[in-house]
Amino acid sequence: FTPEQAQELYEAETERISSRGQPVAADSHRLMLNRARSFFTWAREQGLVRRNPFEAVKPVGRRRSGKPQLRIDEARKFMAVALQQAQAGDTLAVGVLLMLLLGLRASEVLQRPVRDLDDGGRILWISRGKTANARRWLQVPEVLQPLLRQLAQGRAPTAWLFGTTRSGRPKHLEYLWSKVHALCQAAGVPVVCAHSLRGLHSTLALEAGATANLVAAALGHGSFAITAR
Repeated sequence: FTPEQAQELYEAETERISSRGQPVAADSHRLMLNRARSFFTWAREQGLVRRNPFEAVKPVGRRRSGKPQLRIDEARKFMAVALQQAQAGDTLAVGVLLMLLLGLRASEVLQRPVRDLDDGGRILWISRGKTANARRWLQVPEVLQPLLRQLAQGRAPTAWLFGTTRSGRPKHLEYLWSKVHALCQAAGVPVVCAHSLRGLHSTLALEAGATANLVAAALGHGSFAITAR
């Protein structure tokens, strides 16, 4: 596997059209490059290869800092529609509300076993996540407690709270992303991505007087510098 092949692979990734019909973002293809470099660094340490073919590949494009967020009035409309659908039995709408009100990542919502809902629905444990700092527990807002208890009712402790795919794995992140888009359209507000709800949560928490360290801890960040970015 040569450096020339590595360069060609990366250039092809920068030109790839995503499932949303748009070119892959710089954040995405630069992340893939970092993963490839890490893999071959490991392979070299194990004596499987003599060099890292991705070492000389230069990343292109600028990373985005932050994502477009809803304004407060827009967030109220969004939440009203999401809550209405959640109370009507829409499981994914409950998941979206968790992202907005608790600042969870999409993966942290969909990869929660029933046993992580604790103390009568008042606490949600995040036992594992994207980083080492993701492990935490959060107080569930009162409005969401009965909805979560209903999802957990009569199910095994190890069952996935938000259901599974046909293969038995937790639902894919695309389910939540699509739901956020649909809720934005139903509420008549600008369409934002699922992860921006997490950013909105932290923005409103800081403006309401929460300390920087508290917000960083609630989001599962190692430091407030990550939260601020």
